Amino acid sequence: MIVFGEGAGRAVEGYVAHYNSIRLNSAIGCIKPKEMLAGRQAEIHAPRDRKLAEAVWLVVRRPREERRARFQIRG
Repeated sequence: MIVFGEGAGRAVEGYVAHYNSIRLNSAIGCIKPKEMLAGRQAEIHAPRDRKLAEAVWLVVRRPREERRARFQIRG
């Protein structure tokens, strides 16, 4: 659909508002551009990093340690 005149301006404003406030941007770590500009990336990434570390522990590290304990593997 092609929009002309004032409707075009509203359409562009709506897109820019969506892009900056709602859409997650993968190039800046899957956060919203508005949050990046506000300097909130560390605040947003901290819980994500913690959850990722917990998942790695549950899926990779804990089973490895359990196998080592079961078979008395050292190192």
